[in-house]
Amino acid sequence: MSSELDQAAPQLRLEKQGGVATLWIDHPTRLNAMTFDMWAGLPALLAEAQEDATVRVLVLRGAGDKAFSAGADISQFGERRSTEAGVKLWNETVQASVACLARFPKPVVALIQGICFGGGVGLALHCDLRYALPQARFSIPAARLGVAYYPGWLQRLTALVGPAVAKEIMFTAGRYDAAQAQAMGLINGVLEEARILEMVQSVAQLAPLSHAASKLAIEAAAQPAGWYGQAQCEAAVLACFRSQDYKEGQAAFRDKRPPVFAGR
Repeated sequence: MSSELDQAAPQLRLEKQGGVATLWIDHPTRLNAMTFDMWAGLPALLAEAQEDATVRVLVLRGAGDKAFSAGADISQFGERRSTEAGVKLWNETVQASVACLARFPKPVVALIQGICFGGGVGLALHCDLRYALPQARFSIPAARLGVAYYPGWLQRLTALVGPAVAKEIMFTAGRYDAAQAQAMGLINGVLEEARILEMVQSVAQLAPLSHAASKLAIEAAAQPAGWYGQAQCEAAVLACFRSQDYKEGQAAFRDKRPPVFAGR
């Protein structure tokens, strides 16, 4: 059984079989990069999977074998994120979408193959479990593009890998293979696809109410007791999108050249 969100997110599709719903990020010509409409369409498909009592587990994965997701579709930045209003709309849309993913009450497994960059890592961070195929590659290249990662996403990253490694990932914009990602705690394991799907089926056969209760309690326990500075963090994100460095990052990406950042 499958369904598609026709106009709002034509490159996201939901398939259901045997207690497992698979949410496909289907944009292989752009390495499954997420367009604005794809971000906007995500909550509706999550709601469909949530409301279907036959769905016990959700799997998030990319179409094809080259990428889980390369993150946000940078080709849309000039059109969609060139003004402060555009940046605000994009950010609010993305945040609302990942909030729905984070609140999804059933187990969510990211099955990561190929490239998992930027917003692709962000999507994976909001899943409960992350398993990668051996050829997977990870990176958060925000510093190469002059953009900033959302504070809530960095909270999740830091909770998984610790502050020092999180800073290394962000400051160096480095690339990591699947074994390195597992060693730093970014993913749960490196497995072949068949083994991951076997594990997903085993989870789907266990008690759904137990899963829901466990997920709720663990998520609550993971929240910081007195997290501060959210307003300052959000202001810092906006400052990046207002900067000349942001424009330089886009231009360098289009021109296929190294960016030259001025810090303003």
